[in-house]
Amino acid sequence: MEKFGNRCPGCRRVSCDGCGIYQKKTAPGSGEIYLNKLNTNKQIREEFPRGFEIEPGEGIGISFDVGTTTLAGMLWDLKGGILLGAETAANPQAVFGADVISRIRAAGEEAALKKMQSLLVEKLDGMAESLGAAAIQRAVFVGNTAMCEILLGIKPEGLATAPFVPDYEKTVAIKGSKLGFRFLENTDIIVLPPIGGYVGSDALAVYGCVSRQEPEGRILAVDIGTNGEILLQCGGENGNRKGGFACSAAAGPALEGGAVSQGMRAADGAIDRVSISGSFPMQDIVCHVLGEISPSGICGSGLVDALAVLLKTGVLDDTGYMRSPGEARLAGVPGRICRRIRSGEDGCKFLLTEEANPVYLTAKDVRQLQMAVSALRSGMEILLKKAGIQAKELDRIYLAGAFGCYIRKESALSAGLLPKVSEEKVVQAGNLAGVGSAMALLSKPALERMEQECGTLEHVELAEEEEFKEQFLRHLNFNC
Repeated sequence: MEKFGNRCPGCRRVSCDGCGIYQKKTAPGSGEIYLNKLNTNKQIREEFPRGFEIEPGEGIGISFDVGTTTLAGMLWDLKGGILLGAETAANPQAVFGADVISRIRAAGEEAALKKMQSLLVEKLDGMAESLGAAAIQRAVFVGNTAMCEILLGIKPEGLATAPFVPDYEKTVAIKGSKLGFRFLENTDIIVLPPIGGYVGSDALAVYGCVSRQEPEGRILAVDIGTNGEILLQCGGENGNRKGGFACSAAAGPALEGGAVSQGMRAADGAIDRVSISGSFPMQDIVCHVLGEISPSGICGSGLVDALAVLLKTGVLDDTGYMRSPGEARLAGVPGRICRRIRSGEDGCKFLLTEEANPVYLTAKDVRQLQMAVSALRSGMEILLKKAGIQAKELDRIYLAGAFGCYIRKESALSAGLLPKVSEEKVVQAGNLAGVGSAMALLSKPALERMEQECGTLEHVELAEEEEFKEQFLRHLNFNC
C-alpha cells in the first residue's frame, strides 16, 4: 500500500477532495477515508446502495465486469474499500464474432474455446497488471453467462440450443493459475453464478444493488442492449421478500446503432440527442453531435430521441408508419419538419441534419427500432403479469448500463420502451453490474446475499411463453 499512500487515484495528488474519479468521506467513528462514489467512464458516477458496509480485508482486490464488447476492471484496497484505479478494454474475442450468439457457436469447437479463453485471460491479466498493484489477493468476476463460461473454459453447450440452460450453476472459486492467468496466478478467483439462460451474473450483480437499495420495493431493472436483461423485484412488507423474476429479451442491435442505415456507436460524429426547437408552426428539428463535429451517423440514445420526436410531431403515426410530405401536412405537422421528409421507392425517410452532411432515419430503420422496443417491452410486461403487478404499482424503474445513462427518460417513455409510469419513477442508475461486482469483492455477506437471491429469482424463458408473440405484436404499436 505504500505505493499508493494517500494519493488520489485520479489526479495523483496527496490531498484531493474529489477530482471526478471519486468523492472521499470519513467513516463515522473510525476517521478512515473510504470511497463512496465510483466513476468508471469519467462522465457517470455510481454509488453504493444504502446499507452496504465494507467488510475490511487485507491487501488489494479487483472486480471485473466481463461484457461481450467491453471489459471493465476496478482495483480496490480491501481494508478501506478505496478505489485505487479503473481500467477498460475491448473484449479481444471479437475476432470470433461481435455478438454473443456467434461466440457461443464458435466455442462449441474445443480448439476455438481454448483460444477464446486464452485471449480473454491474457487481456484481463494485462488490465490487472497495468493498474499497478504488486499483488492482488482476490478477484471477483461478473458477466453474461456465455462470457463467464468461456472464462472458466466451459463449453457453452446448454446455451446453444433450447431450453437454453447455463453450463454452471453455483459460484466458482478457483486459483488464477488454473485458468491460465500469469499476473493473477496466485489470486483467488471468484466467478458469480448466472440466474438462468442468458441472464448472467452481471444481472445478478444488478439485482444485488437494487435489492439492497430498496429491499421492500416493487422494482423493475432493465439493462438495455442487444440481449436486454430484465429483472423484477416483487417487493414485500416488513422485510418479507417475495422474490422476483428475470428474463433476457433478444432486442437485436438496433438500439445500439446496428441494423440501422446510418447507425453507429456513441463516438465522435454520432447524433446522441434529437429535440424540437421553436414554437408552432415554426418548429424544427435540432440534433446534438458528439465531439461537436459534422454528423456521420446516429447512436442509440439519438435513435430513441428521434422516435419520440417523430411521434410527437406526427411524422410517424402510432403504428410506426412514416407519413409522406403531403400526408404529414394534412396531419398538422409543422412545415419546416414536413420539408425534411423525402419520398422514395422503398418508403419515406426523414432528414435529421442539414443537407451538407445528411443523416437520415428511414422507414426501414423505424421498423427495426420498433421490433427492438417491442421485444424489450414485451419481456417487461410478461414479468409484470407473472408477478401480478401493474405498471402503475411499480415504485421504481432502474435503467442500468451505459445506454441507460444516456437515454432520455421522457423519450424512452414516449417511444413505448418502458411501461407507462411517471417520469419521476425512472432512475438512470449507471453501471450497477460493476458496482455489484465491487460489493461482492468488498463484503463476503454481500456476496452470500447475492448467492441467496439467485435462488429466489425465477428465470423466465420468453421463447417458451405463449403470450410473448401476442405481447410482441401489441407493442409494435407505439401507443400501447
